[in-house]
Amino acid sequence: MLNPDIAVAALDPAWIAEAEKLAAELDLPLARPGDPYHLLLSYTNKGLELVKPDDRNLAGPVRVDFTRGKAAFRRRQQKQEMLVQAVGFKRNTPPVVIDGTGGLGMDSFILAAAGCRVQVFEREPVVAALLADGLKRALIHPATTLIAQRIRLTACDAVTALQEIQRSGQRVDVVYLDPMFPERRKSARVKKELQLLQMLVSEDSSCEQLLTTALETAAKRVVVKRPCRAPSLTNRSPSHCLTGKTIRFDVYQTLKIVF
Repeated sequence: MLNPDIAVAALDPAWIAEAEKLAAELDLPLARPGDPYHLLLSYTNKGLELVKPDDRNLAGPVRVDFTRGKAAFRRRQQKQEMLVQAVGFKRNTPPVVIDGTGGLGMDSFILAAAGCRVQVFEREPVVAALLADGLKRALIHPATTLIAQRIRLTACDAVTALQEIQRSGQRVDVVYLDPMFPERRKSARVKKELQLLQMLVSEDSSCEQLLTTALETAAKRVVVKRPCRAPSLTNRSPSHCLTGKTIRFDVYQTLKIVF
């Protein structure tokens, strides 16, 4: 973590106990009204939110919500999602997927909506807390309960987790990776969510190790999400690519199972 001067807050006294618990879990201070923190992880009646109160351009909250908005739209048309195609989804035998770079969880949610069981790893504790809160609320919403039940989240480093999975002999069909986009400048083209996440998450320095470990773990394929014009994650060439208007999915088929 980059330690960007962050604290946990409760905007309503009813959430103080939850805020105190999370602050202790993340080893972060509990903010008092008026404290000048650059980032606040705040409990509200709408859920856990990440805000940057000292920047007007980033004043709005980042909150994980799978029950409405973009998530609800993509849930309804998930079979058309290029990601679902990239993981080799088959209706009768949906793959077991590991999302090694969970982030705010949208891709995992789409895969689970299609019918996949998804194990999510997220190494940044604050991001994992936001995602855990979104999944908790999705579990009690009628439209998303079954989807959220297919997702299991662990706050940990993916490389370590994948190595442990190999040792345990657990079967995983697909490993999915969405490393932080390389563009880190602040501009209108970079979404607010990504700008805030970039303040929390350090540059990935072990892409080669991450991809190598994923390839050793996945029984069928590894899928890597990239910006359209970005180079491959490493010097390894994918088996094939699925390309959209702004992103592409590099697919690395493994040799454990032949399709």
